[in-house]
Amino acid sequence: MNPQLEQFVVLMRRFPYCVACVVLTLALAGGAWWLWDDIDELETAHEATAKEGEGMLTLLVGGSTQRSELAAVRDIAHRIDDNLLVETSLVENNEYFYKFEARTGTHLVELHQMNSPITDTSALYRRIPYTLRVTGAYEQVATFLLDLETGPRLVNITGFSFSRQAASSNTRGGSGRDAPAETGASNVSLDLSLEMLGKK
Repeated sequence: MNPQLEQFVVLMRRFPYCVACVVLTLALAGGAWWLWDDIDELETAHEATAKEGEGMLTLLVGGSTQRSELAAVRDIAHRIDDNLLVETSLVENNEYFYKFEARTGTHLVELHQMNSPITDTSALYRRIPYTLRVTGAYEQVATFLLDLETGPRLVNITGFSFSRQAASSNTRGGSGRDAPAETGASNVSLDLSLEMLGKK
């Protein structure tokens, strides 16, 4: 055996405690180096987990709000479906306008339901065009227009015109109903073109 190696073996036998400490130190140094090499990956995984946890907390906090908003949206969609026109139900559709006539004290002189445009390609709803003429005092006609815009059925006004209505006696309008007496220079006539949302 090599003399130097024999001396090293003799030293190891003579000082076993020192040898054990050196071996333990080397093992701990190797383990520390391995952990230090892996620390970057552990930090990246920790950051990703922390972000995921924060996102889950945000969802949990906003969960009740989202559920209430979803319920409100479903309620609105249900009310829209309940108030859609049926293109073939002419009498029922016209009665919707006559309710505003009776409520506001105006006179619905003309009311015409038109055919849906050919360009209407919506998969869910149909646009049903109308033209109408309503007369009465300015305040009454304005109230009729406001009620029509804020009513339960969706209305898109595509055109309108106001004109002064000359004083006249009782007339019979296009609705087949007796018109109230129209006197006074404050009476106006409103011509409307509009589209209402109907079932496909």
